Amino acid sequence: MGETGPSDRYSRQVILPEVGVEGQTKWATARILLVGEGAILTAAEIALKSTGVSHLVQWKTDVPQAPTGEADLTLVLTEDSAFRRRASRLLRKNRMPSLFAWCAGSGYALFAASHQGGHCPCLECFETLNPKAFTRGTPTVQRLLGALAASEALQWVLKGSTPLENKVWVTSLDSGVSFHHEVHASGKCPARLLEEGAVVTP
Repeated sequence: MGETGPSDRYSRQVILPEVGVEGQTKWATARILLVGEGAILTAAEIALKSTGVSHLVQWKTDVPQAPTGEADLTLVLTEDSAFRRRASRLLRKNRMPSLFAWCAGSGYALFAASHQGGHCPCLECFETLNPKAFTRGTPTVQRLLGALAASEALQWVLKGSTPLENKVWVTSLDSGVSFHHEVHASGKCPARLLEEGAVVTP
């Protein structure tokens, strides 16, 4: 038997009107940086690879420096708050479009930031006003969230934009309630204050 080529392997995706050959090419050539650890990161990586994304670079919490090179999109999937803030500041500074995903209560939350101009709003604009919005999830929720984040990332790559830009989308698995709200630039954002020369405590 001959080897299955890319066109055969992803034929069920290519026939979808919203994907097509052009969309599959976008996925195949997209460069995505994965930031995080554990079940969330693993689930996202599996979902992206199974869709045809081959240019994946990982930045794990035990690695002090970010990988070199540019990325079209970054997924931040970590429960390490200090590492998440450090990654957010670097991504903001470098104007890198980023999708943040984290466990929240019984469910999860997503936030997309294009970081246009290297300015706010950013993740810390939200976090400084909602410090209790970040929790540690069960492995089941982590795996679900990783796959969901990958799906949102694929849509962003496909369409070149996302309806989640500068919005936090929160879903409770206990109640089934889902809502989103705008994130605005905050004068209390630590990333912004540091740029202005202020002293910011951890």
